[in-house]
Amino acid sequence: MNKNTFNLTRRELLQKAALSAALLSLPNLTGFTSIPQYKPTGAPAGKTLYLTNAEVIDVVRGLIFSNQTIAVRDGIIRSVSSWVPDAREGDVVLDLKNQYVLPGLIDAHCHITMPGASALNAGVLWAVINQLKRNYIQQIRQGVTTIRDMGALPKTLHDNLALIQKGELIGPRVIYCNSFTNINGGHPDLDPGEMSILAGLLMAFTGHSNMWFKDTEELKEKMRLNSAGGASFIKLTMDKISVLCGKGNIPAYSDEHLKIIFAFAQKNNLATAGHIHTKFGFGRALQFGLDSVEHSINELLTPEEIETMARKKIFTVPTMSVVQMIAAPEAYDELPKKFRTDFIEQGITERRKYIDSNLTEFTELSIHKANLAHLANYKKYGCENLYKNKKYMANPEFYFNIMLTGPANLLAMKDAGIVIGCGTDAGVPLTYHGTLWREMEMLGRIGFSNAEVLRCATFNNAKIIGMVDKIGTVDTGKIADMVILKENPLKKIEACRRPSLVIKDGKIYDPEKLSFAT
Repeated sequence: MNKNTFNLTRRELLQKAALSAALLSLPNLTGFTSIPQYKPTGAPAGKTLYLTNAEVIDVVRGLIFSNQTIAVRDGIIRSVSSWVPDAREGDVVLDLKNQYVLPGLIDAHCHITMPGASALNAGVLWAVINQLKRNYIQQIRQGVTTIRDMGALPKTLHDNLALIQKGELIGPRVIYCNSFTNINGGHPDLDPGEMSILAGLLMAFTGHSNMWFKDTEELKEKMRLNSAGGASFIKLTMDKISVLCGKGNIPAYSDEHLKIIFAFAQKNNLATAGHIHTKFGFGRALQFGLDSVEHSINELLTPEEIETMARKKIFTVPTMSVVQMIAAPEAYDELPKKFRTDFIEQGITERRKYIDSNLTEFTELSIHKANLAHLANYKKYGCENLYKNKKYMANPEFYFNIMLTGPANLLAMKDAGIVIGCGTDAGVPLTYHGTLWREMEMLGRIGFSNAEVLRCATFNNAKIIGMVDKIGTVDTGKIADMVILKENPLKKIEACRRPSLVIKDGKIYDPEKLSFAT
C-alpha cells in the first residue's frame, strides 16, 4: 500500500474509498484529464461516405482487391466496387490513396471493466478510475471495433455502455456475459474484498464480477438474473486448480451443476465459453459440448482430443500473449532448463521490450509502475508463500508450462480445421486494453501466416461471438466497421500496430486525436 495511506485513520480511509466508489458509479464522471474529448466525423444521416482508392483485404481468402470504392450509408456498407462515385450534395468522399482496408478488429477475450492493475490501493485509486474509461477508447484507437467481455463489473459495464450509446464515451461494440457463472470459491478464486478494503467498497457500486453460487437453486436464480441483463453467452470457469502462487485445489462444478448450466444455455439460446488451462477442464468441455475453449492448455493434447474438439465444432481463443506476460522470469534466479527453449526465450525478450517501453497510450503509468514493483514479491516471499501473505500473484511455472505446450496444441488445432480466434485477456495485471496486435504477432511467432492471423482477429472472431452475418469482413450489407492501414498487413503484420483511421458504424475516428495526455 502506498505509504501515504498509513497517514490516514481507518475512518478516513473508509470515507475516502466510499467517496471514490460513489464517484466511479456516476455515469457522467468528470475530471479525467487524460481522456480526449472527441467527436467522430462521417456522412450525415441519409448521405453516403465514399472511401476511394482503397486496397481492400479479403480476410477469408487472404487476397487484396485494388482501387476499390467502398460506399457507406447510415452505418452499413452499401457496395464495394471499382467504379468511381458521382457524389451528390451532402455526400463525403475520402481518398484513401491506396491505403489498406481491413474489417474492424475484434478482441474476442478481454475484461473491459478491469484496469490491468495488480492491486488496488489509495496510491493508484484515481488512476484506476481513469483507466476504466480509457479502456474503451484504447480499443477503438487501435482498430478494435468490437470486443467480447469475458466477465465484468455489471453495473459499471452497463453505465458505460449507456454512455457509448449516447455518444458521450468513445468505445467499441461490446458483447458480454455480465458476471462469471462460477461456483463459490471457483476461479477467479479471489474475493476482491480480501485484496483491499477499497475493492470491497467499490463493488457495492459497480456490481460483483463473480456469481459464486452455493447450491443448485442459487445457481438457477443467479443465472436467470444474470442473463436478464442482456448477456449473450455464459462464461464458465472449468478448472479445479488455482493459478495463484501458494494456493492449490479450488471448488469445481458438479456434473449436476453443468447439466443445469448447459440446459439453461440451450433453452435461452446462449453460447457457452469456459476458462480452461488443464486437461481436467478440457475433458469436461468436450463432454458437455462447450462452444469455446478460452486460453491455452498446460499439457499436450492427444490427436483424439483434437479430433473430438474439431468434430464437436468447439472454437478456441488461446490468449497466448497474456500467458507470455504472466510467465514471469522475475520469479527465478535462473530460469529452469526445461523452459529455456527458443520460443520461450524470444517471448521473454519481447515481454521485456514491451514492459520497458513507453506505455502511455495503453495504461495510466502509475498502474504500470505499481505492476512492475509488484513483481518483486516473487523473490521477496517465494511463490509458495505469496497467498498466505495476501500477495495474489499467478504461478509463473504454470504459465511457463503453457508456453511449452501451447504452440504445438494450437498448430494441431489449426491443422484440424478448428476455428481459432484472437483475444488478449486485457484487464488482468500487465495486460492492457488496445493491445490485440500483441496477440496477433504472437500467433505469427507460433507459426500462423499473416493471412491466418488476420482471419483469426476478424472473420474467425466474428464466428466465435455469433456476429459473422454482421461484421468480420468488408462486404456489402455488413456493418461499416473498418481499419485503415498505411502498410500491407499480409506482408507485415506489424502494420496493425498503428491504424491511420478507424471506422465504426460508419463514423470515422482519427487515432492521433485519441492520444492520451501524459
